[in-house]
Amino acid sequence: MTNALSRFDELNLSRLNLISALDQAEETEWDVNFEAEGRIVRVRCEALPKYAVPHGLDSDVSSALLNLYIESGEPEDGRFAVSATTLLKLCGWHNTGKYHGLLRTSLERLHTSSFSVSGGWRDHPKGRWTHAKFHFIESLDFSSADGAGAFDERTIIAGRLADAIVASIRGGYIKPLDTVFMLSLSRPRTRALYRILDGARYNPANPDKPLNVLDVNLIAWADQCKIPSSVPGNIRRSLQAPHTELIERGYLKSVDVTGRGRQQMIRYEFVPEFTPMDPQVAARLASYGVADGTVRKLMKQHDRTFLTDSMNRFDTLVKSGVIVIKKTKAAALMHLLTHPDDYPYPASPVKPGEVVVKASRMEPMLEAPSITSEFTGLNPEQAAEKAVRRLNLFYRNRIPITLLDGVRRALLDEQLDVVALMEDAMLAVTQDQRDEFARVLKGRVEGKSAD
Repeated sequence: MTNALSRFDELNLSRLNLISALDQAEETEWDVNFEAEGRIVRVRCEALPKYAVPHGLDSDVSSALLNLYIESGEPEDGRFAVSATTLLKLCGWHNTGKYHGLLRTSLERLHTSSFSVSGGWRDHPKGRWTHAKFHFIESLDFSSADGAGAFDERTIIAGRLADAIVASIRGGYIKPLDTVFMLSLSRPRTRALYRILDGARYNPANPDKPLNVLDVNLIAWADQCKIPSSVPGNIRRSLQAPHTELIERGYLKSVDVTGRGRQQMIRYEFVPEFTPMDPQVAARLASYGVADGTVRKLMKQHDRTFLTDSMNRFDTLVKSGVIVIKKTKAAALMHLLTHPDDYPYPASPVKPGEVVVKASRMEPMLEAPSITSEFTGLNPEQAAEKAVRRLNLFYRNRIPITLLDGVRRALLDEQLDVVALMEDAMLAVTQDQRDEFARVLKGRVEGKSAD
């Protein structure tokens, strides 16, 4: 699992924006009313004074959790399980004590803050607007090394997303989100505004055609961004730095403010040729050392299939000795991409790290992969993360979070064989012996810990 995992956003969340586009916040509530296509929409948030309303870095965490859920197969009950280490990677944060603390606080804020949406939550399959009331994270459990609940590198986090969010994602009300670009932005405020703008570009009734120009009232936009001010000058100053960065990075072509007082309008003009990067392909190109700007240029010039096939071909030719790296991998790969006819095409290419396109929802599964094939090629950390998610899915009421913590540690230390473990786990499910498996697993893990 890599940072490239995050690549979608739920359209209700991005359009309504439940997270303040501020680096810091002290408010414990906000209440926004606006008219949309003849409907009066009211969105409200109430938070605990200890945490304040969701803001800043919480946008990174919420995005990571949405995509973790999607990549886990969109379970109907909205459950997820992940290590703190992996979740930090998905957020684009460093794996340090400081960020462990920030992650813990953000999760608590998303769990304890309550949201209500009146007349503005889209039921996409039915084409209707509904009411919704929820916590972003409805339940939250985690393992800890101390009584205070501090996160560390062993921490496992399990929880359940709100039913309204789960139903919307499972109903297909999602859009692409270029998180490779988003996480490269310098400040939480800029990342949050990018996510809001990217959501506002989509018509809820026709989400396949993003706008190239967006006109918004300055005061209404402050409400949308959850900026706690009605003073035009303060709002413009809050948005100035994010606007500048999004223009410099090529996402926005221009930002123009016209009018006076509360009637001021902002016109956002987007760069039409801005190419949302396929995160999996982008991450693979980056693994060769290809720079972000070059990656984006390549994605404008070539489609996914060409780039993937070229990287597979490059790996094969390097492995066979046809290509000898003289300078850098990036330089050698770029030469192949720009001069493809100068290199032979292997008859049976080896495809390490091949990017697999996710099947459509209606595509039938022809043959279930074996457990061995599912875990082949994964490093210990990737295998442990996948095993923890699978165990949480099938044994969530039988294997507590502390035992998942121990299982992950034993797999990382290679004290347990992941394939044998998962084969036993799945066999127990089919034979309705999950309680027995959980009991035996507990004994095995505690025995390993004692050793």
